[in-house]
Amino acid sequence: MDKFISSYPRGKRTNEDNHDDVADDSLGDSGPSKRIVRETPGSNEKTLIDETQNYLLDGKYYKIVSVNDLKMVVSCQQCSKTIIAHSNSTGNLLSHYRHVHFGMMNQLKLYKKERSSSSNNVSTPKQTKICHSADNSGFIKKCSKQKVTDLIFNYIVEEMKPISTCEKPSFEKLITGLTNDNFVPDRRIINNKLVNKYNDYVNDLIVKMSMQKYICLTTDIWSSLNKSYLGMTMHYIEENTYQRFSYVIACRRIEGSHNYMNIAKSISDILTSYKIDVKKISHTVTDNASNFGKAFRIYCQQFNAKPPEPTANSYLTLNDQNINQLIDDIDQSAENISGPDSEFIQNYIENEPDDTEVINVSNILSNYEDTDNENIDNEDVDIILSNHMTCSAHTLNLVATTDTAKITDLSYKKISRSAFGKLSSFWNLLSRSTVASDLTYKICHCKFPIPVVTRWNSFFDSIKKVILCCIKVNDCFEQLKLCKLKVTEWNFLVEYIKVMEPLTTALDKLQGEKSCYLGYVAPTIITIRHILMEQNHLVYCAALSKAIIKGLEKRYYFIFDLKDPKSKPYILAAVSHPKFKMDWVPQQFSEVCKQLFISECNEIGSLMDIETGNTTVSDNDSDDDFYSSLLPSSQSSGSFDSSCQRSDNMASVQGLSFLNSKKKEGRKDLTTLDNFPIVKEIFLKYNTTLPSSAPVERLFSSGSQILAPRRNRLGDKTFEMLLCVKSNKIND
Repeated sequence: MDKFISSYPRGKRTNEDNHDDVADDSLGDSGPSKRIVRETPGSNEKTLIDETQNYLLDGKYYKIVSVNDLKMVVSCQQCSKTIIAHSNSTGNLLSHYRHVHFGMMNQLKLYKKERSSSSNNVSTPKQTKICHSADNSGFIKKCSKQKVTDLIFNYIVEEMKPISTCEKPSFEKLITGLTNDNFVPDRRIINNKLVNKYNDYVNDLIVKMSMQKYICLTTDIWSSLNKSYLGMTMHYIEENTYQRFSYVIACRRIEGSHNYMNIAKSISDILTSYKIDVKKISHTVTDNASNFGKAFRIYCQQFNAKPPEPTANSYLTLNDQNINQLIDDIDQSAENISGPDSEFIQNYIENEPDDTEVINVSNILSNYEDTDNENIDNEDVDIILSNHMTCSAHTLNLVATTDTAKITDLSYKKISRSAFGKLSSFWNLLSRSTVASDLTYKICHCKFPIPVVTRWNSFFDSIKKVILCCIKVNDCFEQLKLCKLKVTEWNFLVEYIKVMEPLTTALDKLQGEKSCYLGYVAPTIITIRHILMEQNHLVYCAALSKAIIKGLEKRYYFIFDLKDPKSKPYILAAVSHPKFKMDWVPQQFSEVCKQLFISECNEIGSLMDIETGNTTVSDNDSDDDFYSSLLPSSQSSGSFDSSCQRSDNMASVQGLSFLNSKKKEGRKDLTTLDNFPIVKEIFLKYNTTLPSSAPVERLFSSGSQILAPRRNRLGDKTFEMLLCVKSNKIND
C-alpha cells in the first residue's frame, strides 16, 4: 500500500485530492449525519465516525476495518484491498478507484448524485438565517435607492422624528447593515421628498373637495413654544356609503394679535390656497371665543336662495344719494321744529356773525367715505367667510364649569368645597410624591387619574374612580395622614356623579367624528334637561341640577324655543336623520318643525330631479339607551295625516313618507335615505357639519409631538408639511 501511494508525486497527489474534494462538494451534501462509535481492535480507544457523511463509506464501495484516532483502515469491496485513509479526507479512496477500477468512475459519480438528491428530500431542522447570500454578508435581494428613501421617509414622518435622523451615525450604520449598501439619503433628499408629498397631498385634496357638494371646516388657534398657529380640518360625507372622511388642511403660523382681523385673513388665505368655494362650506365650527365670533359676524356671507343680508361693512358705505338724503332729513327736521326751540334758532341765525365759515358737510362725509373705503380695499375687501357655528362640546363644558361655579346655595357650596378640597389634596400628593403614589398602588392595586384643567371630563372621571375604590381610598387617606372624607361627603360625591353623568355622556357623544352629526345636538340637549328634571329626590345636589338646567336654557335657548331662526339647521339636521326624525320634538313645536322640514323639501326638490318609487322599509325599531328617556310624542307613535298635506308637490309627499317610515336598526339605518333622494340631500346639507371642533384639537395633540422643545428651530412651513403628510398616512 505504501509503495503504491509513494509511486505518485506528492504534489500531483495533492492536486488530485483537492480536485476530488472540489468535485465532491459540487454535487451537494451527502445527507443527514449518522454518527457511530468505532472501537479499535486491541485498544480501549473509542472514536466517533460519521459513516453517512461520505458516500464512499456506506458499505457499497468501502468497508471500515479499524479506526485509530483520525486514521482509519478500509477495505475495497471490489478487490478486498486495504487502504489507509484519513477520516477527514477521501483522496486516497478516490485515487484507488481512478487507477484500479477506472471503469466504475461514472457509476461512482451517479451513485453520489443519487445520495445527494435523496438527502435533500429528507426534512432536517435548520436554523433560520436572517442574512443569506453568497458571502453571508447581506440579503440576496438588495433594496433599490428609491425603496430605501421611501422607507426612511415613512419612518421619519409616521414616528414624528426629526429630518436630521437620516444623518445620524447610528442610523446610518443601521441602514447600511441591513441593506449591505452604503447609500443613506441625507436631509436634503428627505426634505425634497417631503415637499413633493405635501404638494401631491394639496392637489389631491383640491380634487376631492371639488367633487363634494358640502364640506365642513373646524378651526382653532394653538400656541406652543411662544408661537401661535391656526389649525384647520376638513370633513365631508361620501354620499354613497355615508362614511365621513377627515383631512388636515393647515396648521399655519398666525403672527400678531389674535384679533378678528388676523383670524379672518388667515382663514381666507387658507381657503384661497386650497381653492375652496365658500358656498360649499356648510359651517365652520369653532369654540365660543369672542374673536372668532366677531370675525364671522363681520365677514360671513350667507349663501341662501334669498339675497344676502347686509353685513357690517355695508353700514359704512356712503354715497351721494345717502348724503343728500341725510341732509334733506336734517333740513326737514329743522323746518318742523316749533316752540321755544324754533324761536331760539331763528334768533341765532339773525345774530350770526359775518365771519362765520360755512363748511360743506357733504364734502367731509365724502372724504371720510373715500378714506374708509381705501382702508377696506387694502385690507379685507376680498375676505368672505362661511356660515359659523360654535362648538357644542365647548358650550357644554362651559355649562359644567362656569355656570355651576355661580351657584349661591350655601349648603351646596360648603359641602362641595370640603369634599373637593380633600380630593384635591389627595390628587396633588399623588402627582408630587412617588412614595405616596407607590403606597396608593400597593393598597388599591390601581392608578388614579389626575384632573386636567382643560378637560372637565377628567374631573368627573377622577371622582368616579375614587368612588369605585371608596373603601381602599379611606385606607390610603389614613396611611398618607390626610383628612378623611365624611359619610355625608361620600354621599355628596355619589349624587354629584349621578347629576353630572348625563352631561359627560353627551360630551363623549358630541365629540365624535366618524359617526356623529349635527342632528345629534338638539335631541342630546333636550335629553339632558329631561333626565335632570326627573331627578326629584336629590339631597345635596339639587342646586347643581337647577344650575345646569338654567345654563342649558340660557346657552341653548334656540333649542328650547324651536321657533327661533337660529334653530333651523339643528331642526333640519335632526329631522332628516333616520335615527331621530320627529321623536325628539316637543309637542308644542311639532307643527312648526314639520312645516319647516316640508318647506326645505320643496326648496331642495325644486333644485333637483325628483324620482319617486315605492319605498320598502323595515318594521324594526331601535333607539340608543341614552335617548330612551325621551317620551314618545303623539306624532312619533302614530303617523302623520298625509291626506291633508297631499298635493301635486312630490317633494312634500316624499318628506311625509320619510317621516311616516319606521326606523331600521343599528347604524346602517342611514341607508334608508337611499329611498328618499330629497331627504338624503337635506341630510348631507346639514349633517355634514360636525357638532364640535374636537378634530382640530386632536390635530394640535399631534402637533405637540412634532413641535417638541428640542425642535424649536423647526420651520413653520416644514412643521405644517410634516403634520399634513402624517395625517394623510393615517387616513390611508
